[in-house]
Amino acid sequence: MKIQVVLTALLLLSTNAFAQEAITLQKTLPEVGGNLSGITYNPDSDSYFLIQNNSGTIFEYKEDFAKPVRIIRVTNLLDDDTEDIVYLGKNEYAISTESNHVLIIKINESQTTVDARESRADVQLMQLPAPLKNNMGLEGVCYSKNRNVLFAVQEKKPKRIFEWNRPTHGNDILDSTALGLKEPFDTERLLKHVMSDLSACVYDDANDQLLLLSHESSRVMRVNRQGQAVSTLDLPAVAQQYEGMTFAKDGKLIVVSEPNIVVILK
Repeated sequence: MKIQVVLTALLLLSTNAFAQEAITLQKTLPEVGGNLSGITYNPDSDSYFLIQNNSGTIFEYKEDFAKPVRIIRVTNLLDDDTEDIVYLGKNEYAISTESNHVLIIKINESQTTVDARESRADVQLMQLPAPLKNNMGLEGVCYSKNRNVLFAVQEKKPKRIFEWNRPTHGNDILDSTALGLKEPFDTERLLKHVMSDLSACVYDDANDQLLLLSHESSRVMRVNRQGQAVSTLDLPAVAQQYEGMTFAKDGKLIVVSEPNIVVILK
């Protein structure tokens, strides 16, 4: 494992400039192997949950990312190309898949296997509009606890941002029109010349803003509720394919990259 400490820099800049690279921690996670795709912070367990694509495997780490606390296998997935994960509270997580599913599952403190079949009472499957191109579906999912709203981002062709209220029931919703979906921004116009794809999102409840990640552009953009770019951050060149991000408990931004790299920014 490798740890690299360098000078820190501010995340927020003017919308016309890009931040300089800034790393406070960089590590390779050998236990993950490859296909690292998403990350979320669970404040109740004070730990991080990382997910692989093409497997449905979740890794729990403490803040030093020394070694996994546990490895969780998600079985009976309709689509095992799991792209991102976000903590919702009360041991519940939302997972996005490449076929534009968003799945809500419960992972209790001691579980190492989770059955994701639709018939289970503690599993909810939501189907968003199908992607127009294969392998260009949902890449990221995030959650506003204050608003009780879910967001999901589609990779490209076209790039899309979906927003909907978290359902008040736990039944599967297989007709996307029943979700009350909104597209809060003209995503293609917003990201033109700035981001060529979308790979993850995270919602900043403290500032009521949405952060978007592009792995092709190695860049994070912060957007307000009016669809205006607040700031942009160019990510350090220590990794080539940034796929997921979350906030640490101290407010630092954590990004993860294929195959198995975690980078903490200031």
